[in-house]
Amino acid sequence: MDDKQKYNAFRVAAASSDGYTVDTHFGRAKDFYIYQFFEGEWVFVEKRTVTPVCRDGGHSQVEMEKTVELFSDCQYVTASRIGTGANALLSQKGIVAMALPGDLIEALDKIYTYNEIQNLF
Repeated sequence: MDDKQKYNAFRVAAASSDGYTVDTHFGRAKDFYIYQFFEGEWVFVEKRTVTPVCRDGGHSQVEMEKTVELFSDCQYVTASRIGTGANALLSQKGIVAMALPGDLIEALDKIYTYNEIQNLF
């Protein structure tokens, strides 16, 4: 592993109901598990609890913006689904949104691979 790969630290917020699977829609998520890739491995940082922004099929733009701001230290957010409004707000903040339902560690590894490919260009 070269130094660039070893020290390429970045954070991911994963919407999860149990800390093991990416199984929650971004707007309905109550818990996000924050992981950081650092020195060649994934490190659990913290669990962030938020107020879900989607209610009765809609959401408040102001509440969505507040939720997105809570992840300003993350470069990626993953959830089982991410609506276009949330995706646009995350993108405006420079956060890449990815719908990667399933095993949380597998989702993190997919994000790592994506990040490495992006760094080639």
